[in-house]
Amino acid sequence: ERSSELDAPRLYALGQTHKHLKEMQAISGLAYPPLFNPIIADYYQGMIVSIPLHTRLLKEKKSAQELQRFFADYYQATNFIHVQPAGETTFLAGNQRTKTNELEIFVEGHDDQVLLVARLDNLGKGASGAAVQCLNILLGIDETTSLTTKKKE
Repeated sequence: ERSSELDAPRLYALGQTHKHLKEMQAISGLAYPPLFNPIIADYYQGMIVSIPLHTRLLKEKKSAQELQRFFADYYQATNFIHVQPAGETTFLAGNQRTKTNELEIFVEGHDDQVLLVARLDNLGKGASGAAVQCLNILLGIDETTSLTTKKKE
């Protein structure tokens, strides 16, 4: 019999011991590890990862709007990462960005608190698609070869 716990999203790594916390802190330059509570749910593919930040703890304080502009500018020329406009989303479904190698970034919040959110297909960008992209780069061919992107649709 199926457990009723599988009928709802579930938090894990509640003890703030997730294996990627040290990596996230090092790459972001944060003085302290971010709070990170992944949520898993019972659907075939797709995922959302979110990281709440207090802007006063960043090396340089930035508002949600400034961070959204930073990420939009930084990833503008990439094939697989798309930064969404701020304030246009009230709900995000983890299973809505599937069958693609793309990753969407959402930056929401205000001057003091920011929520960074990534939505991706864990079977595409998170696994096989990322491997194909890396292989394409190593072979010196277009990184989008054999992969689905908005630019190819």
